[in-house]
Amino acid sequence: MKSQKRFKPQKSYDNRRSKLWVKGVNQASSPWEEKALAVFQPDILVTVQYLSTYRRRFHLQPEQLLMLAVLEDAVVCFQDNLTAVTPRKQSLFREAEEWILDDDKSYLFSFDNICEGVALDPNYVRRGLIRWKEMFLRELDRKQARQQLAS
Repeated sequence: MKSQKRFKPQKSYDNRRSKLWVKGVNQASSPWEEKALAVFQPDILVTVQYLSTYRRRFHLQPEQLLMLAVLEDAVVCFQDNLTAVTPRKQSLFREAEEWILDDDKSYLFSFDNICEGVALDPNYVRRGLIRWKEMFLRELDRKQARQQLAS
């Protein structure tokens, strides 16, 4: 019968597996030595990966960033002021909704031109915002109906 050697993982001084295990270093050494030697391990991060952290995820030109900011502002005005009570906020909603629903491409910062400028389908975005508005208003009506029944 062959005797098989069983592999036992090396343990650190406090009987736990060492988190900073360094190949070729005696595990009986002090934990401070392990930490110090772990610094000299080869880095597995490729240069391209390191440099990619400093690059933008979306390669947009400054004009496209401006277009995206205009689109974002319109969507925020549309969604935040849907149920507004004050005339100023109602005006913000109305202007945003008119701009979103207008399919005129004659001026540079129209909804359609901005969506196309940032690689979005304007009809898809428009339909999504309209659907969001309808669902929000339906849910609001349901809540109001429940409150009337409860009172």
